[in-house]
Amino acid sequence: MSTRDWNHNIHYHEFVLDAVPPACQRALDVGCGQGLLAQRLARHSQEVIAIDVDRDAITHAQAAHASGARIEFVEGDALTHPFPENSFDFIGAVAALHHLPLRPALVRFRSLLRPGGVLVVIGLHRSHTPVDYAWSAAAFPVSWMFRCLRHQVEVGAPVQNPRESLGEIRSACDAVLPGAALRRRLLFRYSLIWRKL
Repeated sequence: MSTRDWNHNIHYHEFVLDAVPPACQRALDVGCGQGLLAQRLARHSQEVIAIDVDRDAITHAQAAHASGARIEFVEGDALTHPFPENSFDFIGAVAALHHLPLRPALVRFRSLLRPGGVLVVIGLHRSHTPVDYAWSAAAFPVSWMFRCLRHQVEVGAPVQNPRESLGEIRSACDAVLPGAALRRRLLFRYSLIWRKL
């Protein structure tokens, strides 16, 4: 990946990487797509498991995988793959959570994190309120500017429209991940950060 490559997901990779805890031993990249985040995450963690249900995306990720990086690409479902509980110091999910049943996914991520582990989600939500539509309207010119200044690349994985509103996502987080920091972001995204105590 060139430093000029850009899309709405790559835009938030640095935000995700900044949240990786120090001395991270094992990280999980949920919905890894073609493995762009996983490759960068390998510089911050001793081991990275990158999982996606899409065979084409995993095949591409494996082919592009730099030798020597500590990444295992897995074709599978993060909700049902036999990961032991408390087995990850970090879980990242970029544009993946809306492909999964919301509350079961949050419960699963919570169970997979070790105490002190960090979950970071960059997610999509369904526009529902006037505020949502205003943020979307503001995002269009910003997105256009980035497309002009950077080299836009395709996501390289199946896309899906989000079902839940930001309010519904917030309610699920309050129930499953108390104390989670959920924030609306530009470029049609929100961020969620939660640390397991």
